[in-house]
Amino acid sequence: MISEILQEIFIHLADTFVFNGTYDLHAYSNLYSCILVNRHWCRNAMIILWRQPFHPCLDTGHLIVNTLLSFLDEEERDFLFSQGIIHLPPSLTSKTYLFDYPIYFRHLHQQKLYFSVESWCRNNLQNKPDNATNLLMNSLLKLIYKKSGQLVRLKLYNLVGLIRDNMDYKNHEDSTVDSSYIYKFITQVKQLTINGSYENSNMFLMPLFSQLCTNVQHLCIEHFSIAKNIDCVIKSQTNLVSLEISNLSGHSASIIQSILSQSKSLRNIKFYKVNFTECCQWTSIAFCKKLEMLEIYDCLNLNSFMVLPLLTTKFPLLKRVSILGNNDLECWIKNNSSIIERN
Repeated sequence: MISEILQEIFIHLADTFVFNGTYDLHAYSNLYSCILVNRHWCRNAMIILWRQPFHPCLDTGHLIVNTLLSFLDEEERDFLFSQGIIHLPPSLTSKTYLFDYPIYFRHLHQQKLYFSVESWCRNNLQNKPDNATNLLMNSLLKLIYKKSGQLVRLKLYNLVGLIRDNMDYKNHEDSTVDSSYIYKFITQVKQLTINGSYENSNMFLMPLFSQLCTNVQHLCIEHFSIAKNIDCVIKSQTNLVSLEISNLSGHSASIIQSILSQSKSLRNIKFYKVNFTECCQWTSIAFCKKLEMLEIYDCLNLNSFMVLPLLTTKFPLLKRVSILGNNDLECWIKNNSSIIERN
């Protein structure tokens, strides 16, 4: 079977959770079984497995880190040694391994990578420097930049940390990473999840990240409460298809208004546990003529006035509207079902 077709089959096996890109745990066992069939299947299954080697539900991350550290070049190893990290695994090349694993890396779960590096440090460094985890994160990110050259999925927990690890190619002229690697790496992201940790609330960082990452098709924004400019991430996209907002406790009006910038491309919108206090009317969503799916789950302070523009708008491609956890809105939709059907 042609490699491209076989890989598509394996991707279908692995991507049970399509939106966030996390491989289902059962998918791992399926892919490992494929490895044993023959060399051709093994090669193609390995490509898919190493697209997302750090799974949030598996505790094998420190083993992945150990393998990746083996691919560091001598210059990077010497630098880490000078910083007090002296117990690295032996230097190996792709000729030693059957596969050049880092080149397959496509999906970065930042928090899982960080925890995996921390675990490796606990198991391998007796007298580690205080910044050992950050230094190793930096080295691994540089390795991935250079080897992989592109990233399809990114789950971002700490934007400050990512910039500290030489991601801020515009403002750090003395960066040890070639900016061309970084630019190519970030601009390829198609599926982005941003977690609203305290670090990500810095008002200056989101605009910077928005300049780097503009080709996202599937965007998830979760757990934001104090970031006032998260809407700039939405506005900066050139072809956003799917938007999910979850666990948002403030700034819902700016989020709704920013949707207008993506009205020509948006097909799927989902709100989960969003507090719509003082939110504006959803006129921007009414302009999304390609909308196929709208989901509203367990949201607070959402009323019929806000969604009124949707009632008088025709969505020719609409396939599904789901509303759960908002009795007033559900009753309002049912009472106006005849108007909805005519539109």
